[in-house]
Amino acid sequence: MRILLISPGSYEDIDSRITREIPYLFAKSLFSPHAVAAIAALTPREHDVEIHDEFSRGPVDAILKTGKYDIFGISVTSNQVKRSLLIASLCKKYAPSVLVVVGGIGVEHFIQQHHEDIDVVFHGEAEETWPRFLEDYNQGRFQKVYKNVSKPDMTKTPAPRWDLLSKDISSYTAVLVQTTRGCPFDCSFCDVIYTYGRKPRSKTIEQVLEEVRILSELKVKMIFIADDNFACDKKYTKDLLRRLIALNNSFKTPIEFLTQIDITIANDAEMLTLLADCNFQAVMIGIESVNEDSLKDYNKLQNFRIPVREAIHRIQSYGIVVLAHMIIGADSDDASTFQKTADFIADANIVHHLCHPLAAPPGTRMWYQLKREGRLVSTDLDAIHDNLDIISNIIPRQMTRVELFSGLADYWESIYSPYKFEQRAKSFIRGITYKPAIKEPGLAEVWALRKMLSRVITFFLFEAGKEHRKAFFSILGTAIRRGTYLLPKIIYLYTCYLVDYKRSMYDAVVARKYVQWEKDNPDKIIIEDPHTPVSENIREQASTIFTAAYSQVRLKISRKEKLYSTVVTAMIDYNDRFGGSLETFDQYHKDQLKNTCDRIIGTVEEITEDPSQELPTIPPAGFTREILDSLDNAVRYRDHHNGMN
Repeated sequence: MRILLISPGSYEDIDSRITREIPYLFAKSLFSPHAVAAIAALTPREHDVEIHDEFSRGPVDAILKTGKYDIFGISVTSNQVKRSLLIASLCKKYAPSVLVVVGGIGVEHFIQQHHEDIDVVFHGEAEETWPRFLEDYNQGRFQKVYKNVSKPDMTKTPAPRWDLLSKDISSYTAVLVQTTRGCPFDCSFCDVIYTYGRKPRSKTIEQVLEEVRILSELKVKMIFIADDNFACDKKYTKDLLRRLIALNNSFKTPIEFLTQIDITIANDAEMLTLLADCNFQAVMIGIESVNEDSLKDYNKLQNFRIPVREAIHRIQSYGIVVLAHMIIGADSDDASTFQKTADFIADANIVHHLCHPLAAPPGTRMWYQLKREGRLVSTDLDAIHDNLDIISNIIPRQMTRVELFSGLADYWESIYSPYKFEQRAKSFIRGITYKPAIKEPGLAEVWALRKMLSRVITFFLFEAGKEHRKAFFSILGTAIRRGTYLLPKIIYLYTCYLVDYKRSMYDAVVARKYVQWEKDNPDKIIIEDPHTPVSENIREQASTIFTAAYSQVRLKISRKEKLYSTVVTAMIDYNDRFGGSLETFDQYHKDQLKNTCDRIIGTVEEITEDPSQELPTIPPAGFTREILDSLDNAVRYRDHHNGMN
């Protein structure tokens, strides 16, 4: 069987365009397509599997006409939905007999709306479902939908098939490695716990080291450890880093690393030392907001454990760039938030950051909360589709959508000015107090660095604009006075800034065009239907589902009235998210109900044991009817209330 795995990438993708515009990078895309490489690794070797990444190889259209394949597999991401759907339609146009299968995290709602060209949909992790599908296909009895039931054991996950992309590997600024899935935190705009669960699952340290060895042999210079939170299990992370430091220093040229992590690492000097010694150039941290009330809106409680400015200064004192992720648009944000955010960026010496409007991805807790309130705009609008990091799908509480997007456009044009970046970068350099214990480069590596530096200097002398030229050489001079070991970091730092700068200019143009469009076309703004009636499938299986919810909540709540109200609240969320797709209350839906109950339990105050209640292990007679009535009443009241508003 011949399988073509496709990673979509439209030429208009801003990150890809920006990468190509920086000549000394010689790259076509920021990150390698980990999903298709991972699926290829799960494919038994008796099958002939190929990968086509449109970012590195161009449009796949002509290849679809060759008639060589039995299966087209499309990896769908939330910022490439339009291109993915177009590829699916082209597959059916050019090769109607070839099976079209799609998968991707968080895109189920999009796929459900455009299913006519799609034969099979994969939900969630594929370690178990992909091999099962291939067996089913061989036997001529494959399913339309495959959902992972249990969370896969990552110690059995094979290394991605990067060998299938070996000719393209230099086209990426960084190649991805995943060590852990899952996150213990529960941010309201994030859907990780439904996808990967709360409890982190990790590969063995040997597995990770072997993946890094493979990438070193492919001459990869930078690795992005693409975990939801690299420090979920700090003991595991530290053990891995110690081994990774030794391995990295065994290479002729140590690899540079990036990752996503949480702000609490600032309290762990050992962790920061290990990250620095392992050659981590940057860590992405969800700062999210300068407004404490907004952090509460996001349920970002971990950011209260340490003063954020102090935390960032501490992390960056190890020479590790904090890539700060910021969001504006929470219910507690108003027009003053833009300036407060800009002041924070300056005070914290943040040299690399992303700031987006708040968006509610389908299925997240925030999504169905805002849906109930009638504050979601349909993402079917072309201006919003694939642009949720610029034009969001929410209606803010304390400002209009026009004020939100106009304010962000002003922010992007101001905060990313070369002069302001220069001041922050100099302060960042002066704040570095720790020199990482990284292997000193040999003669060949020094020569390679000189060649790179020569290309960079040539670019800033003859191609970059005057403002960038002045800022770069001023920053470079500050770095040299602190030590030549900082030269690679300055190249990395300014390259990241160029990407940020170019992206912000593009984003501002898109935002302003959209603002004008929304002003001119207020009648075309479609509000998502806030009505989420109780699913008929939930009604038919109410006894089984409500009993499962009762059993889960009873583990933590012993007071009857609190238990019943918690079950109702959990069932409202479960109905909103899964009621439309529920057919059989299988293990997948049991796991998701457990996640929903755990989520609601985590928000209940004053959970105390009450032995006098002695609640039975199974619900009492009439429980199902009582919960169903309460659920109906809750939905009716909510819908009526929203209608009046």
